[in-house]
Amino acid sequence: MRRLPSLTALRFFEESARHMSFNKSVSALCVTPGAISRQIRLLEDSLGTRLFDRDHKGIRLTAQGRDLLECIADAFDAIERVTRSLSSSRKSERKRLTVCAPPTFATRWLSPRLGSFMRAVPDVDLSVRTDDADERHFSIRFGYEALADRRSDFLFIERHVLVGAARYADEPLDALLARLPALHVLHNDARLTLWPDWLDAAGLPREYEPRGIEFSTLDQAIHAALAGTGIAVVDRSMIADELRDGTLAMLSAVESTGPYGYWIDVAAVHADDDGVKAFAQWLRAEGAKSAGLSVPLV
Repeated sequence: MRRLPSLTALRFFEESARHMSFNKSVSALCVTPGAISRQIRLLEDSLGTRLFDRDHKGIRLTAQGRDLLECIADAFDAIERVTRSLSSSRKSERKRLTVCAPPTFATRWLSPRLGSFMRAVPDVDLSVRTDDADERHFSIRFGYEALADRRSDFLFIERHVLVGAARYADEPLDALLARLPALHVLHNDARLTLWPDWLDAAGLPREYEPRGIEFSTLDQAIHAALAGTGIAVVDRSMIADELRDGTLAMLSAVESTGPYGYWIDVAAVHADDDGVKAFAQWLRAEGAKSAGLSVPLV
């Protein structure tokens, strides 16, 4: 069994000797000056020799202190090199997966679910982006067909319902449609056909559709609906929490489907990557759960 002084005391001694000041080593060690003084004193007592000469000018290493510093500095350097090497080796075993997703999908659908993926596949680090680029390993795309140059798998189709702030739940639908602006979402600078598609499914005239407010993202339209600014036709997969907690109310039982949905796109160069395959498998399972979402009409 090794007979060594306190490693904490040796660490405090080495830091103080490098700074040649107890006070200057305080910030490096994140302790009080008194704690440093106590550890140095304990070390000197255990060795039976003085390591520092102290006077009004400060501290200086004794001959014994210089010998000890040379020894433990080499030892600590060796320990640091090995531990850094081990840490770097472990980090190199981890895989980094960069995922691109539409902003609202990333915020409202993907992010709350990622904890289960990290628990299932702990050796993968995820980077979720909303700006598409070629270096992404994996893309989740809003669209209505597969891409010819990618491995495209369908995730789930949008299921649209008419929603508004909870305070509108008891008002007649025709009164709400006549009084409140329709909240629209733009895609490629054009309105998505959410409103006309839903009005057709409900058997209502399209005259309600032109009057309204346009937003560049679905998330903006959802926040406006929550604030009571207007009413919106929204993919229910994106508002599961709001429907569940009652902050948004479904104003009709009518549901329209598509034509857009979400697709998983993987470039051929990444198709056989284990991290990509694991994420795709997990995502398909979560998508299947989302497709079976059931929230009661308020």
